[in-house]
Amino acid sequence: MGKPQGGMGKKDVIRVILVDDIPEAREGLRKLLAFESDIEVVGSGSTGREGLDLAIRTQPDIILMDINMPDMDGINATEQISKAVPTAAVVMMSVHKDSAYLRRAMLAGARDFLEKPISGEELYSTIRKVYQLNANVREQYRQGGAVASAERAKAAAGGSSAGKRAGHIVAVYSPQGGVGKTTLATNVAAGLMREDTRVLLVDCDFEFGDLAVFLYLQSNLSVVDLAKAVEELDPDLIENVLMTHASGLRVLLGPAHLDDVDETNLLTPDVFERIIQQLAGNFDFTILDMRVRLDRLAAKLFGLADRIVLVGTPTLPTVKSCRQVLEVLDGEFGPEKTIFVMNRVTDPREKAGLPLEDIEKSLKRQIEARIPLDEKTMIAAVNQGVPVVAKGRGKSPAKEIVELAELVRRSVSGEDESTSMQATAAGKQERSRFGRRSG
Repeated sequence: MGKPQGGMGKKDVIRVILVDDIPEAREGLRKLLAFESDIEVVGSGSTGREGLDLAIRTQPDIILMDINMPDMDGINATEQISKAVPTAAVVMMSVHKDSAYLRRAMLAGARDFLEKPISGEELYSTIRKVYQLNANVREQYRQGGAVASAERAKAAAGGSSAGKRAGHIVAVYSPQGGVGKTTLATNVAAGLMREDTRVLLVDCDFEFGDLAVFLYLQSNLSVVDLAKAVEELDPDLIENVLMTHASGLRVLLGPAHLDDVDETNLLTPDVFERIIQQLAGNFDFTILDMRVRLDRLAAKLFGLADRIVLVGTPTLPTVKSCRQVLEVLDGEFGPEKTIFVMNRVTDPREKAGLPLEDIEKSLKRQIEARIPLDEKTMIAAVNQGVPVVAKGRGKSPAKEIVELAELVRRSVSGEDESTSMQATAAGKQERSRFGRRSG
C-alpha cells in the first residue's frame, strides 16, 4: 500500500503503474522514467483488467493507461479505477488525439491525455503536474471522515459555517449549447466566494454535465445518491456526496454514468427540486448550472431561483433563442428576475459579431454584463481545473466575471455597490487560494 500523500514535497516519490498491451511501449516508458529520482514504477500490465487489479493492489499515485487494449480497454478500466482507487490519477495515452477521445477519457475520470509517441520531457512534466493537481483528492481521502466529523460537531455546538444561511439560488441558463454557460456558472460561483460566504455549485445536466471535468473532481457519489435518500437526507450523506474543490467551493456532481440515470429512474423533477431546496439552506448561494432543454425540470428550477442568469453570445441563432426565452421568463416572473449576459464579446472594431446595441434594441432589453472573448485564457483555466477568476481578478475576462458575480450578489441581497466593492477588495488575499489546488 502506498503511503498517503498530500502536496508535492522534497521526499515524495510518485508511484506509477504502466498499462499498455504492447511490451515495447511499456519498456520504453519504464526506461524513460528510470532517469527520474522522484518517480518509481511499481507495476505494469497489458490489459485494462490487469491495470485495475494492479491499481487495487499497489495503490499508485499515477496510472499511465493506453486507451485501446484487449480484454478491457482503457476507458472502461479508468471508470472502474476511479471507483475502486479514487486517489489514483489516470493519464490516458493514445496515438489518436481528437475531441471525441479527449471527452471520453475525461468523462471516464482521466486527469490528462498524452498523444503517442511521448517525449521524455512531456512525460515527466505531465506526471508531476497531475500528481500535484490530484493532491487535494489524496488529502481528502487521507483525512476522510475527520473533517466531516469536525464540521458536524461544530454544527451541533451552533458554531458551524453550515448553520443558517441566506439560501439564495441562482440559475445559470442558455438556450444554446457551446456558449460558455458552464464556464460562467463555475466562475460566478467562485467569484461569489468570500471568507464568510458559502457557495454550492450544482450540475443540473444529468446526462452530459461537465463540472467534474471543469474542476478536475472525481467521486463515486453523485446526486443519484441523494435522490435515493431524498425522504431523509442526513448530514453524513450530504457531506460525503458534496465534493470540495481546493478553493473551498462545494460541488454537487451529476451522475458519472448514463446508466446511473437510466437504472435508478429516481431523478425526477420533483425529487431534484426537493434536493435543491434542502441543500440551499446550508449555503449563501447555490449556483445551478442548467442544461439546455426547456422542460418541466427547467420550469421548477426557474421557479426556485431568486435570479436567472441568461447567457447569450452575439450571434443571430443565439439572440433569436434568447428572445424566445426572455418572452417566457418575463411573462412568468417579470423582467427583474433575469440578468441578461452577453458572453464572448469581441472588440467592435473586429466586427466579428452582432453589435450589442443592435441586440439591445431588437430585444428591448439591456445587456447587464459583457464578458470579453479570450479563448486562450479560458481553455488554460479549464485544463488546470481552476476558475479563471484565480488568474488575476483585475484582468479581462476575470474582471468582468467578478463584476457579474457582484451584480448577482447585490441583486439578491440588496447590498449596495460601495459595500460590495469594499468587501471584494478586503477579500482579495483570501480569494487568492483559488490559484492553488492544494494547501
